[in-house]
Amino acid sequence: MADIVVQHALGAYPVHVLRGSATRIAAAVDAAAPTGRLVVVSDDTVAALYAGPLAEALRTTAGRDVRVVTFAAGEASKSLDTARTLWSALFDAPFDRGDVIVALGGGVTGDLAGFVAATAMRGVRFVQVPTTVLAMSDAAIGGKTGVNVPQGKNLVGAFHAPEAVVAWIDTLQTLSERERRSGLAEIIKSAWIEGPDAVDQVARDAAAMAGGDLDALERGVDIAARLKARIVTEDEREGGRRRLLNLGHTFGHAIETSTGYGTWTHGEAVAAGMILAARASEAFGFADASFERQMRTIVEACGLPVEPPDLAIDEWLDPMLRDKKRSGDGVRLVLGRRAGEIFDQHVEYVHLRSWLARNRVAAPD
Repeated sequence: MADIVVQHALGAYPVHVLRGSATRIAAAVDAAAPTGRLVVVSDDTVAALYAGPLAEALRTTAGRDVRVVTFAAGEASKSLDTARTLWSALFDAPFDRGDVIVALGGGVTGDLAGFVAATAMRGVRFVQVPTTVLAMSDAAIGGKTGVNVPQGKNLVGAFHAPEAVVAWIDTLQTLSERERRSGLAEIIKSAWIEGPDAVDQVARDAAAMAGGDLDALERGVDIAARLKARIVTEDEREGGRRRLLNLGHTFGHAIETSTGYGTWTHGEAVAAGMILAARASEAFGFADASFERQMRTIVEACGLPVEPPDLAIDEWLDPMLRDKKRSGDGVRLVLGRRAGEIFDQHVEYVHLRSWLARNRVAAPD
């Protein structure tokens, strides 16, 4: 498939969606950052599968100086404590502002390694090599980096554009079924923002993607990556249209925060959050019941949850009111009318509280 380009304030970077061996991925990384020592940052699960082959390919075919630094897999590692450990690992060996971090892994790795790159020596280059559906479709594109704190998800971070994003499609073969399906939430979200044709494509491919078919997954990643690239090019700092990419995320982040990171995966929480957003769109008079029905059908076909956990009102509202998307006396929710008509809407706190009290776990008729 043709490459995708993201424009940003300081330049541009390509998004490559690639099939092939570590040698092909190494060539793309080398082309994106042809000078400096390379530090591959990966969680211990991904590193055991892919860090060795990628590092060896970078050494033997590109002649690069490479070392690998790992951390414990899981959302709990997306923290300032892990960032400190990675900073120390960088500075305990020769490392300077001309060197490059290669983030090899999923969304946690990309956000964490990107944050370390943004802050080490006031900013060093990095390359994203995403290995999950979620990261390829969303997290690796757009320059957002960050870590979680006890008060909420992604509350500490920075914008820091990578030199390139190299989506390594072959790595999706080794994802667990739960992780693969979790990532499909971002593809579903992107299709709804893109429009009816994209929704129809994702609906046709839903079962195949959930089952791990690489051709179907590549098509889904391409839809999501192109949408993300186009939107972040238009709105790099989330001042307007980029907010649409939060469809399902305000509810989803509340689920993750209130259940404890890792109980629900990010994608599972976003999937349930999208259903709630569709339900809220109807309740607030923007959509009819067909919006939720069609979304629910696709979410179910992808093997994702369509109902949220049973949380207390404050377990919903406290994370929402600490979220970056809080707006004055309310919250900015991404709602919609139908596929391709998704919008950012201010909802007053009192109305949101009342609606959650009545409908937070109610299934549609």
